Amino acid sequence: MKYLPLLLLLGFGACQEKPKDHFVLRGTIPGAMDSTEIVLSPRGKYHDRIAEGYIINGKFELQGKTNQPVYCHLSMNNQDAFSHSGLTDQSLCKYVEIDFFVENGELTFQTPHIDSLPQSFWRYDVRKEKNYSLKGSSAQDIFFEYQQQSIPLRHEIRTSRNTYMQTKRVEDFKRQQEAQEKLEKQIMHFIRQHDNLPVNLHLAQQLLKEPFTYNQIYLDQVNQLFNSYQDTAKALKDFRESLVQASALVQGTPLQEEKIITTKGDTIKLTSQIQNGKYTLIDFWASWCMPCRASFPHLRKMYEQRGNQINFISISIDKAEKDWYKALDEEKLPWPQFLGSSQTAKNISKNYNIKSIPTFLLINPDGKIIFSGHDSGELEIALEKNL
Repeated sequence: MKYLPLLLLLGFGACQEKPKDHFVLRGTIPGAMDSTEIVLSPRGKYHDRIAEGYIINGKFELQGKTNQPVYCHLSMNNQDAFSHSGLTDQSLCKYVEIDFFVENGELTFQTPHIDSLPQSFWRYDVRKEKNYSLKGSSAQDIFFEYQQQSIPLRHEIRTSRNTYMQTKRVEDFKRQQEAQEKLEKQIMHFIRQHDNLPVNLHLAQQLLKEPFTYNQIYLDQVNQLFNSYQDTAKALKDFRESLVQASALVQGTPLQEEKIITTKGDTIKLTSQIQNGKYTLIDFWASWCMPCRASFPHLRKMYEQRGNQINFISISIDKAEKDWYKALDEEKLPWPQFLGSSQTAKNISKNYNIKSIPTFLLINPDGKIIFSGHDSGELEIALEKNL
C-alpha cells in the first residue's frame, strides 16, 4: 500500500500530459446559437479544413494535428441553425471570422460573448481582436502581442481606406498610406525583438509591396530580418526566394520593348512613346473593366493639370478591336490610345507582374519604371513625389 500514493501521482501526471502529436481546441462562446457550425482551416486555404464541429451550450471542441505552428482561420456560421429555428430577427444571424496560430497541445479559446468577436468581411473591426484569447500556443502568445500593439494603426488603415472608397479624396488615401508606412516600421521592429520563425514569416509577408514601389535597399532590409536564422524550413526558403524574385521588379527597372497598335491600325514600338525630358504614364485597361473606366474622370483631371509635364498613354488589352473602338468612342479620352495584342498582354503580365487592371506604370525620362499601382489616388500621390 505504501506504493499507492506514488502510483496515483504517476497516473495523475500521465492523464494530465499534453498531447504532442495533435491538438485539442476547446472553446467557450457565450451567446452562440446551438448548432452554429465552426470550422478551422489554414488562412487562405479555406477548403483544406483541419477540423470542424458545432457549438452546443456555448462550447465547442475541435481536434486535429499540425507539423508546426499554423496561422489558422476560425469561422462560425449559424445560417443553417437560424433557418431552422423559426426566428425572424436577422440580427441573430451570425457569421464570425477570427485568425490565430494553432499548434499541437491543449488549446483553450475564450471570449465574453459572440457579439464581442469581429464580424466578417466589411464588418470586420480589428479593435475587437482584444476580446478573445487562445491559450496553449506559444506562437499565438507572440502574435497576440503584435495584434494588440498594432490595433490602432490597422484600424486607421482600414478606416481611411473605407473613407477613400466613398470620397475618392486623395487626402484620405494619404492618411492610409502614412499609416501603412508606420505599420511597416512597427512590423520590422517587432520581428527584430522576437525569435519565432512562423510568426515572423507571417508578419514579413505584410512587408512585401506592389512591384516598382520599392527599391533594393528596402528588400535588403527585409532580408536582414532573417539573417540570424539557420533554419532550413521550406517556408523560410520560399520567403527568401520571393525576395529574389522581387528584385527583378524594383524601382529603376527599364521598360521592356513591346509592340502596340495605334488607332489607325499601325504597329509601333512602346519605347517610341518615351519622350525626352518628360515622364510617361502608361494606363493598362480594357473596355470590360468597370474600375478602369471609373478611373477615367480622375485621369482626365490629372491630364488637364499635368499634361505638359507627363506624357499620357493608354494601352487596352481588349481581345476584340471592335470592343476597344466602341469604348474609345464612348470615353473620348484626350491622350494617345493603343491596343496590345494577346502576346503583348501576356508579356506585360509576365514582365511587370500585372495581375489585375487598371494598372498604372510611371516611367521616368530615362525609360525606367519608378511606380506601379492600381488606384488613381495612389497614382496622384506618386506624381506629387516625383514631379
